[in-house]
Amino acid sequence: MKITSSGDMAQSYAMQSRNSALKVDIERLTLELSSGRVADVRKAVSGNSAYLNDLERNLTRLDGFDLATNEARQFANGVQTALSRMGDLNAGFRDSLLVSSTSSLSESASSLLHQAKTTLNDMISTLNTSVAGRSLFAGTAIDTAPIAPAAGLLSGLSAAVAGAGSVDDIMLSAQAWFDDPAGFGTIGYRGEDTALAPFPISGNSSATFDLRGNDPGLRDLLKIYAIMALADDPALGLSAAQQGELFQKSLPGIVSAGGPIIELQAKVGFAESRIEGVAVRNSAERTTMEVALNNLLAVNPYETATELEQVQFQLQSLYAITSRMSQLSLVNFL
Repeated sequence: MKITSSGDMAQSYAMQSRNSALKVDIERLTLELSSGRVADVRKAVSGNSAYLNDLERNLTRLDGFDLATNEARQFANGVQTALSRMGDLNAGFRDSLLVSSTSSLSESASSLLHQAKTTLNDMISTLNTSVAGRSLFAGTAIDTAPIAPAAGLLSGLSAAVAGAGSVDDIMLSAQAWFDDPAGFGTIGYRGEDTALAPFPISGNSSATFDLRGNDPGLRDLLKIYAIMALADDPALGLSAAQQGELFQKSLPGIVSAGGPIIELQAKVGFAESRIEGVAVRNSAERTTMEVALNNLLAVNPYETATELEQVQFQLQSLYAITSRMSQLSLVNFL
């Protein structure tokens, strides 16, 4: 009978090699159990990483779209809130003016004048709103308040209407100044005429907001309140009766101003709906890719824990054998 044996040195090397292999297995299994994914990705994809790279690249791309979608959603919400505020301010003054018109506008001109100036200031403040460091109505001039302060706006308008002989002349001169690029377009509006760059919310979709403070609907609303705010301007020298006439002739514009605001809200609402629709599609695409990635790289936690326990037992057994072998001697053998 042939008997083979190995020397002490060979046995020592074998024990060390087995010890190292078991420790590597423990480290690998512990990592897989904690992360839920295989440690050896290359082995899991059989060396073909193109599909895996494509999944991870698309998930990273969706992360960027998610960020852009959130920014677009915040911007749209900010614009919608501002437009709603503009409509509420106009409706509040309209109601006050309608109540006053049933009596005598000349008697309530002082109260209406104060309310008109306050409303104008509030509207300018609303249009100068910014969200996440972007001005909502300034076009590409995102760090600029698009509408000049009320004092500057009224100063420019006052110079334009000075010398007008009647209320009708004042309103015509004001209309011309607000339509003039060198008038309101330079003094009143400080933003850019270029629309803000679109938000890329998917591979083939973007959200565009082409709404600025010089939009005709918003500009006409400011014009009406700026004209009324000049009712007590010494340069015009309007009597109480003329001030009442000015408010009376501003009423049709105030009543009709709600229509353009609603149209702008509907336009922004359509953009909001589109953003949400694309966000839902992006979410569905992400879920599909995450499931595919999980099927490719995920480990079974129960099986991994069982294997880890077995390897730990083998390592403990190896330590026990090594300890007993180290205690062997000729005396104990005999």
